[in-house]
Amino acid sequence: MMIGAGSPKVQHEGLSTRSAACVIEVVPVKVKDIMSREVVSVDKDARLDSVLETMRKHGMSKLVVTDRGVLAGIVTDGDIADEMGAVKNRGVPASHLHASSAMIRSFTTTTPEEDVHVVLADLLQQGIGIMPVMHEKACVGVVTASDLLRLVDGAKSLEALMTPHVHAVQPSDRVIHARRLMVDHHIERLPVMDDGKLVGIVGESDIANGLAKFKDTVSDHHQPAALQRFLVEDIYQRNVITAPAHSTAHEAAQRMMEHDVGCLPVMRGDRLVGIVTRSDLLKLVPVPQPQQGTASARSG
Repeated sequence: MMIGAGSPKVQHEGLSTRSAACVIEVVPVKVKDIMSREVVSVDKDARLDSVLETMRKHGMSKLVVTDRGVLAGIVTDGDIADEMGAVKNRGVPASHLHASSAMIRSFTTTTPEEDVHVVLADLLQQGIGIMPVMHEKACVGVVTASDLLRLVDGAKSLEALMTPHVHAVQPSDRVIHARRLMVDHHIERLPVMDDGKLVGIVGESDIANGLAKFKDTVSDHHQPAALQRFLVEDIYQRNVITAPAHSTAHEAAQRMMEHDVGCLPVMRGDRLVGIVTRSDLLKLVPVPQPQQGTASARSG
């Protein structure tokens, strides 16, 4: 929100604005106040098909990976999709691939007493979407981009926030084409269009689960040819949660939390005009600037 000189003082939960100096003061909210205390984890030796099953069971796309009970990494559905589709693993069943081969080993952690606005800045920078919370060398929780959506409290319209040039696929496109678009453009989901109409959405989890099933049901020597016939229509989600272009950032954040989705296709009537993601909304949250002469200590 932009506050001009002479504007009245406005207060929101967790935020206050001082218009006289055009300064936004960020009231500290601690990680322990919003973190998820139930840590869903998998062992580094867990099979990737088992990891995907754990993700489906808990409705998650990112998990903590442990090695003999100690935090060792993070695995995401995108990492699994890449590992499943890697040329080196062609012909290797999903049940023969393990979390250790797909997990991220370099990541940032935080503590229960850390300011969530600092965590937000780190999450946006590292782009993983999850941060383990550590206390005395134990993982006691996680903070995700979804947890931080409650900080979004803006009246800015989606028309001003959305990405208007949307990368999309058709049901007849190959799955490997959809994954290449995601990797090339650093996106996690693609609208599915048919004859100019939005008919669905396909995400990294759909591709990861689709590839796992593909690898376990198609024999090794048939996979190269069958991969050319493995289409978006075989895996995409038909039920799409959208938002009208006149919606505010706050309304969009509430909608994402309500339906547990990471993006919203933005519609004007029945026409797709853009897309807005969690990251787009979280960039609206004010982040405190370090005071001159001070330093911050980060774990990880």
